[in-house]
Amino acid sequence: MNELFRIVPLSEVPEVIPTLARWYKEQWAAWFASMTPAEIEADFRLLLKSNRLPLGLVALNGAEQPVGVCSIRSDTFDPYPHAGPWLRGLYVKPDERGKDIAGHLIRAAEKNAAQLPVTKLYAATHSATGTFERAGWLGFDQVLHDGQKLIIFGRQIRQASSATPFQQT
Repeated sequence: MNELFRIVPLSEVPEVIPTLARWYKEQWAAWFASMTPAEIEADFRLLLKSNRLPLGLVALNGAEQPVGVCSIRSDTFDPYPHAGPWLRGLYVKPDERGKDIAGHLIRAAEKNAAQLPVTKLYAATHSATGTFERAGWLGFDQVLHDGQKLIIFGRQIRQASSATPFQQT
């Protein structure tokens, strides 16, 4: 754990959901354009689990204020429907970036996934490729989604008897 921030399940701090919803609406305006803040908050409430999917993770600073968030979801990602579960919605407040908060969120997601029946995690990004690469994830494919090129990343969480390597489709 880092002295400047800590990672907790969203279920421990549900009062931050309105802040997280606002961040998502601002950061991914096109993606959330058709959703009201109340609908985004309702989606976050689906993540109030700590021992099964979907689950949310929040980075809190020393003042216990949220500075980052991500989720692990088992639902499919339309451009890549055969893979999952997905690490999604990785976000760090702009004034908190450069402190490896995203890296800590990724590692916390891996640790949480390892406690579940999950052998691989996937992520899709156009802007955080370096973050995933530094965390040891493999960028193994790319897709075009809403006119934007996304890199598909994968990470082996633990071995399964029928584990297959990441491969392009």
